[in-house]
Amino acid sequence: MWALAVAALAAAVDLGFWFRSGLTWRDFWRLRVCRVYSILWHRCRANRRNPFPGEGPAIVVVNHTCSADPMFLLGWTNRPLSFVVAREHFHLSGLAHGILTWLRCVPVTRGGHDAIAARTALRRLSEGCVLCIFPEGNLSGVVRNRLQPGRPGAALIALRSRAPVYPVYIAGGPRTEKLLRSWVYPSRVAVRVIFGQPVDLSCYYGRPINRKTLEEVTALFMRHIAALRPRTCADEATLSCQTKRLP
Repeated sequence: MWALAVAALAAAVDLGFWFRSGLTWRDFWRLRVCRVYSILWHRCRANRRNPFPGEGPAIVVVNHTCSADPMFLLGWTNRPLSFVVAREHFHLSGLAHGILTWLRCVPVTRGGHDAIAARTALRRLSEGCVLCIFPEGNLSGVVRNRLQPGRPGAALIALRSRAPVYPVYIAGGPRTEKLLRSWVYPSRVAVRVIFGQPVDLSCYYGRPINRKTLEEVTALFMRHIAALRPRTCADEATLSCQTKRLP
């Protein structure tokens, strides 16, 4: 009897959360699953919830630690997020294709300029999506726990769309290039997601979008991401505020 009462109460609470979220029932539960998975399997925590605008476009630039990084981000927002992902991930399995399609991910070809991907990303933003980009482009630096130099794609999309850009740093977690290990094995080190304040790009909007400008904006993004990196676990709550003082 008590179990039924608790289950009914939990269902009523979730129903209330769903009504207030403004999401479809399917999107609401998918985000719930991401949150439960990231907390139970990777002990994921964040410095705040729902850090992005409630509506309208936004760009998220984030360091890349493992293939499960999108789950860590989805677990702390009340909006579905789109991701720029390598084209081959769409063909890993039917399940992977279905999830990436639901998230309205943008497939990109590795190792070069992809004009189609850039146009698709801009279209997603024009439709009001939150688009997440990993500027490092791959997982080559995760074993050494180092940020790799950023690639200019995020800067190009940010300057052309003029959408607000939010830096994020993911600490801890599996930190591996192996797909199966990042998803299946629990993390030995808890994941911490640190959301920063929007990056001010207003001084770049009147400039021509050339190689020099893209390099400057890319470097700016990487500085903002690096500034969120916690020195110790105790610093996580304060480091997100430091980005307010960055240029």
